[in-house]
Amino acid sequence: MTEPIFSAAHLNSWYGRGRERKQVLRDVTLSLSPGEALGVVGESGSGKSTLAKCLLGLVTDVEGTLTVNSPRPQMVFQDPYGSLNPAKTVGWILEEPLRAAGVKDKNQRRRRVEEMAALVGLGEEHLSRKPARLSGGQRQRVAIAAALIQGSRFIVLDEPVSALDVTLQAQILRLLADLKERLGLSYLFISHDLAVVYQLCDRVAVMTGGEIVEQGDVDDIYDHPQHDYTKKLLAASLALDG
Repeated sequence: MTEPIFSAAHLNSWYGRGRERKQVLRDVTLSLSPGEALGVVGESGSGKSTLAKCLLGLVTDVEGTLTVNSPRPQMVFQDPYGSLNPAKTVGWILEEPLRAAGVKDKNQRRRRVEEMAALVGLGEEHLSRKPARLSGGQRQRVAIAAALIQGSRFIVLDEPVSALDVTLQAQILRLLADLKERLGLSYLFISHDLAVVYQLCDRVAVMTGGEIVEQGDVDDIYDHPQHDYTKKLLAASLALDG
């Protein structure tokens, strides 16, 4: 039997200490299979990003069982401009993970950078530009390339298209779907929008108040939501689409 990319069972997490200690995740049980795209959807403050940070080891005040079976999981953030070094060129930004991984050969690093840039739809001319000279969609392509360049096959995507207009959203979602198939990637896709999750994901988990209130196949959840909160999110997504 193939091991899941990650498996969480009865996971609880907290922020703060002493009297300021606040529980964020409550009894979360969830797993991701290899090659799967799992959407986690909910409003701001529902616990989605905290779950992602637990998977990446960025939140350590946890109880329950959490196993991550994928080396070097990476994260792509909502705001690529905030996650990219504005003082450096795209080429430098993409080389930096390779330098950190101990790739000493400059020519090898450069080949890998050019290969990855092409894979996400960026030309050689973009490598000499700084992030401020790129469009929002191009910056997000750089962020995706940086997440993939060390060979990670598990990517956490935290609202990766919410800062983009509808046309760019569609382009980035198509890119993510293509990369998933070509590279055999597994995604945890965080969003507040069920309609966006529906376009990319195989399964979806709905979160509110730090709990998962419903999860299942994305078609089943979209067509036959059971929980009132899921119905509310779906109505909001359909209203935005309309």
